[in-house]
Formats: sequence, C-alpha cells, structure tokens
Amino acid sequence: MNEKKKIRVRYRLSVLFFGAVLIFGLVFYRYMKTVSLEDVLSQDRQITFFDHSKKESDEQPEGGEESPEEGDGADAAAAEIVNPIPESEAAEESYLSDCVFIGDALTFGLGSYGVIPSSNVLASVSLSVMNIDTEEVDTQFGATTVIDALGQIMPKNIYVMLGSTGAAYTSVADMYANYQSFLNKVRIACPDARVYIISTPPVTSGKENSAESPIKNADIDDLNTRLLGYADNNGVCYLDLNSAFKDESGCLKSDYAENDGMHLKYSAYTAFKDYILTHVVK
Repeated sequence: MNEKKKIRVRYRLSVLFFGAVLIFGLVFYRYMKTVSLEDVLSQDRQITFFDHSKKESDEQPEGGEESPEEGDGADAAAAEIVNPIPESEAAEESYLSDCVFIGDALTFGLGSYGVIPSSNVLASVSLSVMNIDTEEVDTQFGATTVIDALGQIMPKNIYVMLGSTGAAYTSVADMYANYQSFLNKVRIACPDARVYIISTPPVTSGKENSAESPIKNADIDDLNTRLLGYADNNGVCYLDLNSAFKDESGCLKSDYAENDGMHLKYSAYTAFKDYILTHVVK
C-alpha cells in the first residue's frame, strides 16, 4: 500500500512539474514575442533617411504616405539645395550619360527626337502619374516597370517630369498623391542618386479653352507648387522648366507647342536639354 502511495505522489509531482514548465514556456514565449515586436517598431522609428526636425512642419505628406528617410549624410546634401535650382555654368553633354529621365508623353519626346539617348529615357506615350507603378516601358532590359528598371540601372541622377498626361480628367490632389508616392519609391530604389523634379510644363491658351479635354494652367501651377513643397521638405531638387516655357500671358510659348497645345516641338526639346545642362547641382 505504501508503495502505491509513493507512486501516486511521484506521479502528481511529475504532473505539477510538467505543468509549471509548460506555463513558464508559454509566458516566456509571449514575453519574447512582445520584446521582438517592440524592438522592430523601435528600429522603424530610428531609421531616418532625411531628418525633418529642422523643417517648418513635420506633418505627414498629403496622400497618407510618409517620405522615405535617410542617414546622417542627408542633412548636408539637403543644405546645399536651393529650390528652384538656379542657373549654373553649363555642364558637358557627357553629364547626361549618368542621367535617367522618367515621365509621360512629354518626356518620351526627349528620346524619340534623339535629344537624349533613348536608353536614358524611361517613358511612354501611355504612361501617366496615375499608372506609373504598374505600366511597363520598353528598356534595355525588356518591358518592365520604371522602378524595376531603376533598380537595374542605378543612375547617378534621376529626372522626373509627370502631370501632363491625364491632367484633363484627374484632380490635382489625386495627381500629387500618386506623384509623391512614386517619388518616395524612386528614392528608396536609388538612395544614392540625386533626384530632380522637373515642373510640369504649361499648355497654350487654346488648350486651356479647348472644347475637348481642356487643361487649366492654374491646375498645373497648383501641382507644381505642391511638388516644390515636396522637394523642399525632402532634400530633392526642383527645376522650374514651367516658367522657362511660359510666354507673357503665362501660357506655353506658341513656337514650342504642337497643334494640340500640349505636346512639344523639337525646338522645345532642345531648349529642354539646354535647361537641364544649365541647372545642375554640382
């Protein structure tokens, strides 16, 4: 009888011990899981590409997406940028070999006219700020998205000009939200590249008053103002091509415009290239 009691006691002790180990293991697992999560969140808060603490506002950018952040060297790079980028001594044409130009039909013209080598132009006539994340373009790597192409090219300088295609039927707020989202992805894909936003060019007065798909220069100016703000707040360069292409009335110069009042002639693209070469951040 005593032997049976001893067996039962040992059995109960074993059960209690096993239960205690199990409870400890569960508590420890939950503790470690919590610590790991907090640690990850803490790291996310500590990663900074661009330090916005010295900016006038730390508000989240319109569109609900925060800008990418950078390391300690970003402050020095941002400090040397004065937007819009002022005119400078003209760079050699060889500078363009380290540049990639991204955009819609207007940017596509740089390559189709041969003003910029087509291999340095990531654009198409169907591309717009609203579909640039998914629309594929023809590249030296085959048909691919702009972001994927950038990841393979890794250029030193990236120029982005969007906002003309789709401007007739897309609100400025929606265009800007997509624009800034794309710019953030560009900066993440090529963190060492210098990024230039080229302001959206104006349209002619005829295009403003067209019965079919009119575009208002006031809307273009609104978009460009928002893009200038993005550039100032994120250490990005801003080129005021819009002002350079305006006539006395604030519309696209007639000798630069195709018959539709929006697309550009060859003379405009040569002026476009000259503007790029004379507005370079050294």
